Amino acid sequence: MESQDTRRVYLMGIGGIGMVNVAALLSEDGWQVAGSDDTMYPPASELLERLPVTCHTPYRAENLPEGWPIVVGNALSRGHVEVEAALARDCLVFSFPEFLRHFVLPGKKRIVVAGTHGKTTTAACIAYILERLGESPSFLVGGQPRDFQFGGHRGRGKWIVLEGDEYDSAFFDKRSKFLHYFPHVLTLGRIEYDHADIFPSLDDVKQAFRLLLRLLPADGLVIACGDDPATREIAAGAPCRVVWVGETESNDWRLLSDTHRLCWHAPGRGEGEADWSMFGKHNRLNGLMALATVIESGYAQKMVAEAIDGFSGVRRRLERLLETDALAVIDDFAHHPTAVASAIEAVRERYPRRRLVAVFEPRSNTAVRRYLQDELAEALSGAEVSVLGTIHREAQIPPSERLDTALLGQTLSARARTFSHMENEAIPDWLMTKLDQKPTAVLFMSNGNFSGIQSRFTDIYLGRKKA
Repeated sequence: MESQDTRRVYLMGIGGIGMVNVAALLSEDGWQVAGSDDTMYPPASELLERLPVTCHTPYRAENLPEGWPIVVGNALSRGHVEVEAALARDCLVFSFPEFLRHFVLPGKKRIVVAGTHGKTTTAACIAYILERLGESPSFLVGGQPRDFQFGGHRGRGKWIVLEGDEYDSAFFDKRSKFLHYFPHVLTLGRIEYDHADIFPSLDDVKQAFRLLLRLLPADGLVIACGDDPATREIAAGAPCRVVWVGETESNDWRLLSDTHRLCWHAPGRGEGEADWSMFGKHNRLNGLMALATVIESGYAQKMVAEAIDGFSGVRRRLERLLETDALAVIDDFAHHPTAVASAIEAVRERYPRRRLVAVFEPRSNTAVRRYLQDELAEALSGAEVSVLGTIHREAQIPPSERLDTALLGQTLSARARTFSHMENEAIPDWLMTKLDQKPTAVLFMSNGNFSGIQSRFTDIYLGRKKA
């Protein structure tokens, strides 16, 4: 590898928000960074403009700089023009978590946040608390924290906070990303079936998390969701101390009922509370997981409770795009039925007297298939009206495996719910026809950009209000 003052790296697939955050972290760590993607779209393109990074579009073999190590995004595979060029030239090739393991993580105390849901919010909150405590942490999360310029940062302190994803690392590195991170502290949320393209069953998902637990040192720490049976099962096998967090009395840290503040009870520590701006019980649990992680890592409860005040959350996690007396528009990253149900419950909590319209894009490799169809119907039944958008890569999914939209509609109709299915582009105008005198909350949910229809709908609405 090159000397400290000539460190260079090329990020293949730099246009994704996750890789943008990797670019930010590496740039702040003194690396010269370049990269490429097919096209660049906001917000990733706007974030990259703030970084001292050279970006190439489209992908071409000529983009590859001579002699630089290559980090390959996990969306790319054999047959890709730059992948083939890198292999032909015998370049030094890494997945991004492998690269971090070798060149960024050594010497840092690692807090890894894992689980099916809430990773980005919880990890961003832990980083925010540590920053407020003066610890100057490094961090890398998969979204855009509102309290930081980027989702990747190289701090001066001993801690690095990492969002630990169970998805694989690259086409040549099929390990879950978090298996590269060797945590000292593991914050572990609910474990559910997801990523149907790489995990045949829930047991396979569980096995990935079991391997993660094996990486903890004997003096490590696990902060685990105590109300989820799968998490209980996995975390019980940890080689180190385990602290349970949840709502029931069996937990060491118990969330208390309050929709406006973060309130808890912890044996030996008594009851506590903190200001908390994010709505939804699932977000309060994310906040308590973050708070417990920092306190159990050695910080005073009073200081941490004060430090969490002001945490603003993450973009596209129940992000309010518009709020008037007649209409609220909320954008969320939910793509798993449990996350969909939690988002709907949160919006219902925030707007209890409004009609709720849930607009969902089946885009993830699990959501486009019928594995969790019954669970999705149950989740969407929490809204008076549900709209299903374009099924991502529909033509590539065998009909026998594909999400059955007709059956989904029948199930929701039987529960006295209104259901429609249409292409993404048709949704904004369709929604406009459904607005009347009744105050409404429209919740968009997708793990992609949803073709930008959230902003388009908001713009159409505001434009007609002005006319």
